[in-house]
Amino acid sequence: MRSKTIRLLLVLSVLTIGCSRKNEPPPVLAQLPEFTLVDQNSQTFDRQALEGDFWVADFIFTHCRSTCPRLTAHMQGLQTRLSDIPNAQFLSVSVDPRNDTPKVLKAYMTKNELSEANWRFVTGEEQAIRDVVLNGFKVGLAEGDDQPGAEAIMHANHFVLVDEKAQVRGYYRANNDGIADLERDLRFLASSVSAVR
Repeated sequence: MRSKTIRLLLVLSVLTIGCSRKNEPPPVLAQLPEFTLVDQNSQTFDRQALEGDFWVADFIFTHCRSTCPRLTAHMQGLQTRLSDIPNAQFLSVSVDPRNDTPKVLKAYMTKNELSEANWRFVTGEEQAIRDVVLNGFKVGLAEGDDQPGAEAIMHANHFVLVDEKAQVRGYYRANNDGIADLERDLRFLASSVSAVR
């Protein structure tokens, strides 16, 4: 039953990826619930920290050898390209809280020369991570196969756009088209908010 639920979440995520159209705001897909995690500097990171900014989130673990390095590289590129939007923020959620302590996340950022200016890496209690990933961001997460060479954790390998009200506004593939759609939607939302202010 649990694996069917994970598969359904993965399918739903893929179906809604990049579903927004040009010149239209992306739809509200979910409201993030209350949560409390901790960042790479051992500072509390909760839902209120998201409010008022636009966030690009991904889901990684530091010893992942397959999709995580690519996600991190794409996120670094987005951080550079969106530097003209002052309230664009970046969030990497570790899906391996047993191993990814704040100290490990900090070392990962240093090793990969990632800027902490507007990028937070977060971890927390295992159940808190599962809850926010599965029930908050509504993306897949499951234990991997025991096969040699297989990853220990199966997780979403796309980006999630969160608006200034902590609402999920889109899911985007980690490829050139998906990243272009994500950048377009974030810019659209940011310009809509600044036009209202």
